[in-house]
Amino acid sequence: MNAHSCRVTVALVEDHPEFREALIATVQASGRHQIIGVSKDLNTGLQLLEGDRPDVLLVDLGLPSGSGLKIIRAAQLRWGQRCTSGVVTMTGDEDDLMNAIGAGAKGYIYKSDQPEQWLNGIDGLAMGQSPAHPKIAQRFLQQLARHALVQEHPAYNVLLHLASGYTVEEAAEQLQMTAQVAGDLIRTVYDGFLLPLPDLSPRELELITLLNKGYAFRMCAELMGVSESTTKTQAARAYQKLGANNLQTALYEARMAGLIS
Repeated sequence: MNAHSCRVTVALVEDHPEFREALIATVQASGRHQIIGVSKDLNTGLQLLEGDRPDVLLVDLGLPSGSGLKIIRAAQLRWGQRCTSGVVTMTGDEDDLMNAIGAGAKGYIYKSDQPEQWLNGIDGLAMGQSPAHPKIAQRFLQQLARHALVQEHPAYNVLLHLASGYTVEEAAEQLQMTAQVAGDLIRTVYDGFLLPLPDLSPRELELITLLNKGYAFRMCAELMGVSESTTKTQAARAYQKLGANNLQTALYEARMAGLIS
């Protein structure tokens, strides 16, 4: 929690007006939470990051003006572990959540949950705990198995129980630990799936920024004071670092990483 307040401070980026207002009302009425920022689209969501840092940032991924992943990644860049990002979701789709986890999200809350469950989810995120429904737990186990780390991971037994359909509380009871400890262990899994930012050089980033503005390579070369062949060499290196094989994909990956807007 922020040092200036004993309340958990929350910022919300959500385009659906009914859920947005319901969550705001629930948070404000709780007495232990405080809303310090609200946005309904991508651009104003990014602007929220210029204001006070919340303890918990909740983001809808399916914003009409663009993906909420960009806000989560930008928050990760700006605040790191000083702010915990979570996804607000209708379905808990594991592909969407895994992408969000890679960008820096540490959990999620379901829009369909009861208001008290929203508050409990926010509290868990603020206290360093993370949830994992069965399909997410299965994905975690599959990903860890690819690196031969699965049985060595401290959260392995918790994930096994969650993947079998146990709740965090039930898994904790079976494993003779508290639910808080189980949530803490799940958080370590989230932390391990945070994707590092592409390590673009200043010149590569400058070039990608110009290309994103629509400039052709020849104009980029003039603006950067280099030859056109040099810009193409720099672009090839940037593509490789971004995991892309063409300009369109590279620009998309750079936007998702919060490197360009």
